[in-house]
Amino acid sequence: MNLYAQNKRTRESDGNGEVADEHGVMDNPDQDDQGLSTELENAKKELSDIHSKLIKGFMDIGATSTRNVAIKNIGELSYKPFQQACLKKLPPEEASKKASELYNFWQKQLLNPEWNPSKTVMEKGNPKEGISKEIDVDDADLLKLRAEWGEDVYKAVANCLVEIEKCGRLTDRTIIPVIWDQKEDRTATRSESVEYMCSQVRRLRTRRN
Repeated sequence: MNLYAQNKRTRESDGNGEVADEHGVMDNPDQDDQGLSTELENAKKELSDIHSKLIKGFMDIGATSTRNVAIKNIGELSYKPFQQACLKKLPPEEASKKASELYNFWQKQLLNPEWNPSKTVMEKGNPKEGISKEIDVDDADLLKLRAEWGEDVYKAVANCLVEIEKCGRLTDRTIIPVIWDQKEDRTATRSESVEYMCSQVRRLRTRRN
């Protein structure tokens, strides 16, 4: 049997001008792609829901310095470095007021999308394709802050800005809670977060028993 005859036997018209295979069904790649896309969207939504519930769970149990994993508010400055820096230079009654002024000013700066100290960086050996932007920790405003109020205050602001950039929040300067591995000083993965939460539940059960 020649190839034409074989194809004719296995693929016949269904009477409406549509060609079907011997089982009466043709593959529909568009439908398959749509189904896969729907599954991916559902999976993303489910992961997002899990992450939101983990955030709420960690907020409910609170944060302590002894916990390895806890909530950290990206974009929120620590007040302590400002307080300590001002106490070194000013009398206590003046230090408190000045610390609040400095803290509030730099917190507003961090949440202001128009303040974006960045620099162009080129990877060595790849001057064309290796061009990127990163936070300029040697920005004039930051260096002035360090000169006037010391290294700890400078690091508090610079590190906070870098964290905002790493979380992709330079254009949307909102304070966002993330689950933070305090020991490793990085964002905790979902699996690490779940495992830590489970360990806390096991610890509570042990105490009750």
